[in-house]
Amino acid sequence: MTVELLINFAVQFLGTGAAFFLAYRSFQKRRIQLGAEPTLPQYFSRRSTYWIGIASYCTLMSALYWLLTWQWLSLKPLVTLILHSGELVNLLNGLGGSTIIPLISAGLFLFCIAWESSFNPLLILRDSIHDAFAIPTKAVEVYNALITSRLSAIDDTLKAQINNRLLVPSIDPGDFEKSSATVEYKWAHNCLLFDRIQNYANQQSYRRFFNEPSLKWGEICISYNAMSEKVVVWKEAEPHYTKTVKLLKELDHLTGLLCRLLASLVVFGSASENEIWATVKQLGGNVHEARLKHTYKYILLFTAATAVGAMLGREISVSLHNAFLFPDQPLAHFDYTTLRWVAYAIPIYILPIALVFISRTLAFRRQREQSDRYYGFYMAVMILGFIVSTSASALILELTYYKDNFSFLESFIQHMRWGILPALMCGFVAYRMDTPVSESETPGKRVIAAVLRFISWGLVSVIIMLYATGDMSIQETNLRFTLVGTAFFMVGLLGAAASFKTARTDD
Repeated sequence: MTVELLINFAVQFLGTGAAFFLAYRSFQKRRIQLGAEPTLPQYFSRRSTYWIGIASYCTLMSALYWLLTWQWLSLKPLVTLILHSGELVNLLNGLGGSTIIPLISAGLFLFCIAWESSFNPLLILRDSIHDAFAIPTKAVEVYNALITSRLSAIDDTLKAQINNRLLVPSIDPGDFEKSSATVEYKWAHNCLLFDRIQNYANQQSYRRFFNEPSLKWGEICISYNAMSEKVVVWKEAEPHYTKTVKLLKELDHLTGLLCRLLASLVVFGSASENEIWATVKQLGGNVHEARLKHTYKYILLFTAATAVGAMLGREISVSLHNAFLFPDQPLAHFDYTTLRWVAYAIPIYILPIALVFISRTLAFRRQREQSDRYYGFYMAVMILGFIVSTSASALILELTYYKDNFSFLESFIQHMRWGILPALMCGFVAYRMDTPVSESETPGKRVIAAVLRFISWGLVSVIIMLYATGDMSIQETNLRFTLVGTAFFMVGLLGAAASFKTARTDD
């Protein structure tokens, strides 16, 4: 190995090391806005998960820098020029595009790794890796569950334990059952959260959380002790509107700090997701989860149902057509038309359904109030599904057959009828996500339920498709029949496949 090559490798390694270090620092800088307080993401993830995420991002940035400066815009010409120029004048004269541009590119890449700006594409990639490892997501879910927990759901022994630990008696047994907007309930809620946090404070492995200034454990202790006396004074005094409102605001602020710290402790200290939600449930939190396990498997299942339904539906429709309706005008089996219909149906149905999964994750990540049904969300995804499926239908059919005279608005209006079924299916899929399959339900009942969904959605599709194909001429009767028959099987299978298991802890 020559000296020149050795120096070139040394420069590459130094640059790659700088990229790795800057990526490491950048990954730790991102703050999660949880409630009113920004928090570093490392406190909202199990340590192993956090380090996998940071290793992935640092490795990716280092690899990109290496490719940039070794393959795409190599620094080797610049290193060679510096080693052989001898004098500064020769160095300056030798500088050109092949030597300056790689240096500028390497510098800009390192700058972008460390540049905190919403316009920085590398930070978008960093935040995506954060989300991929559920670093902020799980913390937000736990935080929202804790902030909206109902104390009436917690164990009676836990209530008694909290009351016994108070230095100044300030909780009555009935406070746990009162409205969540009252001073009594909010103070009981804070006492429960503080009691749970103290259990973690006694363990050495959690000391870094209580020493971290941004988590404000010292402020929490001071505020908690002061609030205990304020609540006692408030209970003994005459009712006063202004003082009550002020006290409620102070209690809400303390609740936010307590939930933020406890969420980080619960997520970090739990060995599995089931353990996380078991702890939340013990604290009265609603463990109904927005996220589903193995989302990609459901997408693949719906894709398979669409493809099988389209192929099976057309072949059965063709068989019925040739045997009973128009035996003198037979249609070909396993025709290329079948593949075209499959290729058309997948974006019309699967793309909107995939957006339902994405929208649900984004929407439920930000919601606070828990509910068994979210009818506003169902309507929203139906509208979204209608727009997406109609747009896809217009683009696919019009660009395929009418490339020269294509007008998107006119085509969209003409294809609105084809967006009705996908829109209804999107609403049904979103609804079914909130109706998870019980582990105690027997396979027989699941099969019967799937068959009923298949028949029901098959009949719905027949009605909608008869309307959508109502303008077809008499000469297109065979096409109308096969379209309606194919829709029966395809939409029926999609309805039957809409069965989910959520990441939740059963009672």
